[in-house]
Amino acid sequence: MRKVLVELLIVLIGSFAAGVETAQAQHRDVIQPRYTSPLEIARAVNRSSRAWSKSHIMLDVDLGDTWQQLGIDANQFSGCAGDCEAVISSSELDPTPGRELILKLTKSYNFCRYLIFVRDDKVRADHVKWKFRGYIDHDFNKYKMSSHRVVHALGKNWLVVRGQEGSGSGYSLYSETWYRVSRKGIEPVLHYPVEGNTYPWPTGVGREFKARVLSSQSIRDNYIRLRYTVSYTSLNYINHAFEKLFVNHHHVYYSLSQETQTLVFDKKRSDISLAEIDAIADIQSEDEQEAGTKIGGTTFYTLAESKALVAGGYEVFLKYNSRHLLKIAAGRDEARKQWLRELLKECEDTTEKKALLEALQKR
Repeated sequence: MRKVLVELLIVLIGSFAAGVETAQAQHRDVIQPRYTSPLEIARAVNRSSRAWSKSHIMLDVDLGDTWQQLGIDANQFSGCAGDCEAVISSSELDPTPGRELILKLTKSYNFCRYLIFVRDDKVRADHVKWKFRGYIDHDFNKYKMSSHRVVHALGKNWLVVRGQEGSGSGYSLYSETWYRVSRKGIEPVLHYPVEGNTYPWPTGVGREFKARVLSSQSIRDNYIRLRYTVSYTSLNYINHAFEKLFVNHHHVYYSLSQETQTLVFDKKRSDISLAEIDAIADIQSEDEQEAGTKIGGTTFYTLAESKALVAGGYEVFLKYNSRHLLKIAAGRDEARKQWLRELLKECEDTTEKKALLEALQKR
């Protein structure tokens, strides 16, 4: 009898909970921005977010009409139900008078959308009119949300967006894209890897890099300059020993092309090639076979898919540190030469390995 009563109680509780959920679903409010205004969009989105975080009340935000009026695809932002946030900032982005408003929408820590507006000179009786300049989507931000900043260079202001572009076991990659904002819209003018690392497993040579803009140049200089810092580390997970091998500093220049009005790599000024930058960042060239899993603009690798991880990172290390390694091979320090011999045992028979072995045999 007692068992029957317990089972009956469980059924009644389940039915009550289901009824509450059905009632809540039937009474869920749907809100829409009144106008295609960045302030109205942000107000509706954040109202839904606050209702959920404070009281777990579900307010659906329908953005379908908003995107239709702006003439853009909804992508991941057809609607929000407490899982979106909106942040507004302002900056002078184009030569015309008036500061632009940057509306940043984020959803579930994964998706990010930037919308750029400028206030119109004409003011309606009921609300301010806004001109829509354009938008930028970043599809995946699992480990670190996409961020933006405004950089003054070449006598102009540029919108710079940073986002994740690669991820996997022992691998990460972030890049930056520079945008020109004008009456014509938003145009990408420069893209480069800005930060990342590759750590093979269980042993090998790991590397990490970071780039930063050194200075904002005047309009007379016609270029911008970046500094890349690349560090290589010998990994031995069995003994838990980490030996820092080399730290290299490079300067990269991008010049403004008068023909395309984009920032292009300046190989004459730069002391590192684009091929080396791509190799350090573990970026596949267009003629290489596609690997990894693509989600939007992001590539995810497993240990079996990334060449750098499978090969232990030795190939990139030897190729772009060969001059320093040749000095060790031809030098008098027997301890360092023995270290190099042991390292080369783990490497494939590349051109750099053969040259180093020949140098070691001469003395």
